[in-house]
Amino acid sequence: MSENNLFFSTGDVALVAEKIRVASKAYEDLFTNLGTQIYTAIRPLENPSDKVSVSLQYIADATVAFEQNFPSNHAVACSKGCHHCCYFPIQTSQQVVDDIADYIHQHFTDTEIQHLKTKLAENIAARQPPLFRAACPFLDENKACSIYPKRPLACRWFSSPNADSCEQSVTDGRQIDQHPVKSRIYQAASTALLADQKVLTGSDQQLAFIPALANLL
Repeated sequence: MSENNLFFSTGDVALVAEKIRVASKAYEDLFTNLGTQIYTAIRPLENPSDKVSVSLQYIADATVAFEQNFPSNHAVACSKGCHHCCYFPIQTSQQVVDDIADYIHQHFTDTEIQHLKTKLAENIAARQPPLFRAACPFLDENKACSIYPKRPLACRWFSSPNADSCEQSVTDGRQIDQHPVKSRIYQAASTALLADQKVLTGSDQQLAFIPALANLL
């Protein structure tokens, strides 16, 4: 066959395969580099709230960039009034706990803080194995988050495609699928915060949110 009529060659398969491998690695590197960038940005900062704020800004910017360049049809069922995820046990970094504690001291009265301490203790006692499910003490009478602007990264991260599964998970502990890109963006930020935490405390292990906050208050 003449070269002018050659539309397919077995050699093309190998060439395209290599291009895909290179592109896949570059895609994976985006998340690693995002985490590195966040860590580099927050490491010089002293205030935990500033560290969290900068991390959230990078998360927001990265989310927009991925949505614009890698459109997804992955539906997210999370909406106002949905609160089933607010029963799950939450783990987070020290900076997030410090940030929320500071917010509480600034916006809650002494009486409200004492009431919150009681609710935190009740929540810890209510979280029994095997599922450790209990309503978050920050859920108000309308089932809305009373610290929504300062909610932990794990709460912001949540991006379930099925609200019914979330509701059922409260009682049966089933795993909930998350938005594949959004979850990786938040994972990168969480890893950066934990790396920074290790420098500060010697540990890169996440903290159980409710007990850690109770200890600070």
